[in-house]
Amino acid sequence: MKKTRFLNVWLFFASVYLVSAVLVVPVLISGEGMSTPRNKALVIFFTFVPSVLGVLFTYLTKGPEERRDFWRRAYRWPRGRTKMAITGILLTPFITFTSFMLASYLAGTGYSLAYAARVFTDWKALLVYLFVELTFGALSEELGWRGYALDELQSRWSALKSSLVLGFIWALWHTPAFLIPGLSQYEMGGIFSWPYVSFILSVAMGSILITWIYNNTGRSILVAGFLMHFSQNATLIMLGGIFDSFTVPPAYWTVMLVETVIAVVLVVFFYRSKTLTRRVGFHGLLSRRAASY
Repeated sequence: MKKTRFLNVWLFFASVYLVSAVLVVPVLISGEGMSTPRNKALVIFFTFVPSVLGVLFTYLTKGPEERRDFWRRAYRWPRGRTKMAITGILLTPFITFTSFMLASYLAGTGYSLAYAARVFTDWKALLVYLFVELTFGALSEELGWRGYALDELQSRWSALKSSLVLGFIWALWHTPAFLIPGLSQYEMGGIFSWPYVSFILSVAMGSILITWIYNNTGRSILVAGFLMHFSQNATLIMLGGIFDSFTVPPAYWTVMLVETVIAVVLVVFFYRSKTLTRRVGFHGLLSRRAASY
């Protein structure tokens, strides 16, 4: 059973990449970026591939009760685990915000919150902001990455290993966005730039933080998938702008990666890497250390 689940998840990953390539290659070949209606439509379809295939694979490979559980975890708040849920929702925005501010300080430049000011003074801009950030990224991806794939990987591997594997697959899937003019990722730099490398590494590391929250909130897709993804993206866009107006201080990519790694080290240090759920505590750490001598 576990072997079948494990094979299915790799079929899922292959399908995501194949369907995504079919949709995004014409956009890349055209060289017109997001300037044409056809390319915009293809990019929109591209962003929904992980969630659409996540739902499809759930219905193809799981029974009725597992399907019901899938949707329950997608829309129900995890009762009795509110503290952990709030920790997850605030963690990634905290890393994003402090990294942005520290990078601005290191650059010796001020920071502009022009987009944030516009969002909060123009209800149309606010609606666009909320729709884009909640739909494209959170809803369009997480029914696949966390909704389907993470459990399948954890059925065979530890939470830490599963998180890293999923994290790199998830991060690399974004590569075409760095090649399409008109998207925020394109403004970060090309695929040979430090921002791209930092993005890949920080997403992979951040995947560990998401799994930590996921496993400690009853496998909540709502919290660890939708809300964590949304809160991080929304914070970065609020600070840096959106689409072709996106800009952040150059040092942001280094500071953000360092902060993410520190957070991951602390989580792995205090929680067991096999499941990332059992808190070790200082007494447990001392016992573990004594046992090693």
